[in-house]
Amino acid sequence: MKGGASIVQCHILNDKRHILTKDTNNNVAYWDVLKACKGEDLGKMEFDEEIKKRFKMVYVPNWFSVDLKTGMLTITLDESDCFAAWVSAKDAGFSSPDGSDPKLNLGGLLLQALLEFWPRTHINPMDEDPEMNHVNGEHESRIQKGNGYFQVPPHTPVIFGEAGGRTLFRLLCRDSGGETESMLLNETVPQWVIDITVDKNMPKFNKIPFYLQPHSSSGAKTLKKDRLSASDMLQVRKVMEHVYEKIINLDSESQTGASGNNDKPTEQKEDEDMALLAEEKIELLCQDQVLDPNMDLRTVKHFIWKSGGDLTLHYRQKST
Repeated sequence: MKGGASIVQCHILNDKRHILTKDTNNNVAYWDVLKACKGEDLGKMEFDEEIKKRFKMVYVPNWFSVDLKTGMLTITLDESDCFAAWVSAKDAGFSSPDGSDPKLNLGGLLLQALLEFWPRTHINPMDEDPEMNHVNGEHESRIQKGNGYFQVPPHTPVIFGEAGGRTLFRLLCRDSGGETESMLLNETVPQWVIDITVDKNMPKFNKIPFYLQPHSSSGAKTLKKDRLSASDMLQVRKVMEHVYEKIINLDSESQTGASGNNDKPTEQKEDEDMALLAEEKIELLCQDQVLDPNMDLRTVKHFIWKSGGDLTLHYRQKST
């Protein structure tokens, strides 16, 4: 009996979520690592061309590794880098009921989805405190299964192994609800996975240090070189807002003597107005390249800075 085609080549896309594969029949497929499923069969096509076509200038840290030894995609999550990748819910294609745009950890989401059927993950530590369980005198259930955004296919194989490669326990995602499997998981699941799936303790955001200076063409005097730090997902537009509000505006006020409150149009403005004003008046540059306001700091450092040491950004006012 003839078996199915084996995957012989793969490429992880820049979003560190999707993978392109080519099999022994030269068929190309598009996979979603986060949801543990195939997204699309693309058929026979030029593999390298499809990689170029799907390229996006976005940088997300590596949080998994891929193996093709079995002829299938095998994704490995390791404690050392599993929680390295944060993205916004909007960028990941998820919406929140309250309309907010929370930051999501890709490795954390996948672990929660893989162990969604394990009863131990349904117990919230807050349930042990009776005072925390009553709102207006009524018992409130705080049990949440999975990650609240998506599920992986119930037949997804899950393997727990040691660093050397020895398998400790193998099961299907849906079977983790069984009595025997649940007991074995209690003995097998490492603490770093327990922290995320049972205790719901998400890791800290990644920080990136950087320097912010006026561009040489601006004519402004160089600032004291203070080392700043922010989330590596901070968008360039937020740095532009900081420059406009904390540096440019303050300079303008000191030159005019800041006389009278009528000269202060920003007092009751919305954040959106400040963002628009900043984009109209400020340019941020790295290595003399004007930056897209939608780009985040980690992408700037990876694709444009490309140097050792701390990232350095320059700002200038747009010429009118």
